[in-house]
Amino acid sequence: MRCRVADIKEKQRIHRVNDKEKRRKSKLRENIESIAIAIAVAFAIRYFVVEAFKIPTGSMAPTLLGEHKNVKCPNCNWFFYTDRQSESATCPNCQFMMNVSAYCDVCNNRIRYNWPAWLWRKGSCPRCKTTVAWSDLSRRVIHGGNRIVVNKFWYKFKNPRRWDVVVFVYPLYDLTCKGCAAKLPEAECQEGFRCPRCGSTRFSKKKKNYIKRLVGLPGEKLQIVNGDIYINDRIQRKPDSVQNTLWLPVYNSHYPAKETDDPTWITDGGAWEIREKSLILDNMSQGNPDASLVTFGRNISDHNGYNNRSGSNEMGDVKLSFDVSLVKGSHYLELVLEKNNTVFTAVIPADGTDAKGRLLEDGNVVLEKDIRLQTGQPHKIEFSNVDHVVSLSIDNDKVFVFDYDDGRVPDPHPFDTGKIRFGGTRIQGTFENIKIFHDIYYTSLSAGTWGTTKAVQLGEKDYFMLGDNSRNSNDSRVWKFVPEENLVGKAFFVFWPLNTMKFIR
Repeated sequence: MRCRVADIKEKQRIHRVNDKEKRRKSKLRENIESIAIAIAVAFAIRYFVVEAFKIPTGSMAPTLLGEHKNVKCPNCNWFFYTDRQSESATCPNCQFMMNVSAYCDVCNNRIRYNWPAWLWRKGSCPRCKTTVAWSDLSRRVIHGGNRIVVNKFWYKFKNPRRWDVVVFVYPLYDLTCKGCAAKLPEAECQEGFRCPRCGSTRFSKKKKNYIKRLVGLPGEKLQIVNGDIYINDRIQRKPDSVQNTLWLPVYNSHYPAKETDDPTWITDGGAWEIREKSLILDNMSQGNPDASLVTFGRNISDHNGYNNRSGSNEMGDVKLSFDVSLVKGSHYLELVLEKNNTVFTAVIPADGTDAKGRLLEDGNVVLEKDIRLQTGQPHKIEFSNVDHVVSLSIDNDKVFVFDYDDGRVPDPHPFDTGKIRFGGTRIQGTFENIKIFHDIYYTSLSAGTWGTTKAVQLGEKDYFMLGDNSRNSNDSRVWKFVPEENLVGKAFFVFWPLNTMKFIR
């Protein structure tokens, strides 16, 4: 009897041990399965839905940054970015040129930083022992490119749209012949392509991902004329969200220059007072019926600060923005944008007058509206001329939009001319927060002419891509079209560095 009880207890003990072992194995298996599923889901999301990319170059700058340098202008304290290879940089705000070279000014040896440079803020030349102050050194440190998130699922359900920022497989490949191992960089591997050395048709391909802005869609005729995009002989305007991204800064009154070769503002009389960060006009007591205007003193080119050379195309597509406060009794605020000898004038009456607001082209009224500025309070004014549309906004409300396009492709000319003026008639007012911008200007390139000298016809599955840094971008002007099968996805968010986080427009 005792033996039977002992046997039963032993069996129960063994059973408990086996149960524990099974539970232990079950938990281990569950953990392994959970990890495997998580990895599989992560790979599936990366392959089918979203993927992170790093921007290597500055072809989309300043919208998206490749490896670059952070520059703070010592002449006006304006902050901007420049390309990692730049030896010098020109401030967009005051045109001051500064040295951003990674090499010593004394002996031209490469500067050595105390790593990490952003923490220790010290550097010196190992050859001549020259110490570089952080105020100078900070402009020479190379920073990594933006990291972005790309939606690879988007174009499975929606067609690509003009002005999207798109990641795609570069249509030229780095080929290696499997027959003779010959290297063929930047080759267009089409059906029937043969190795020029051995005649083989067997190659291994090395693919590269590129990122550009989509401007030409399948089946369209595209041409770049005077910096603008024409599709099927009609000019293409950018949506407001895209246009706001592509306005590039020219001047900001919050950053006055200590030194300048040309006067920032040119006045037409003694009614103006030019202060460090603002302008004051008082011609209320004058009997002169003509407006008193101040003129921006610099020519506006397609310079964006990122490239190590200045822009050469003078710009007529510009935007003027400022805050103005008028004293009671003021009559008319006046703004003038001149492009290629065509003068657009906006006249905005104050609340003490009976006149209507007017928009004029070469002195002829083209639009009228019953609007008035309230005296004694600030108003934000924006006046722009871009892509053959003149618009005026007051306190973020568009009051005039005038389309002066004649429906034809214009003759190409080497550059635009432009002037910016503002002021008023019998007013006393303060102008602050003055900002000037220019639009992106799509240029011709010495390396490529597709779409710039004559129109190109896209195939039924072809796309035309351009970089926002038009003067320094390897894009469809060089290698023509991107086939539909090469599209990877739509870039929609910058997540690194943290100070550049934004949605991509």
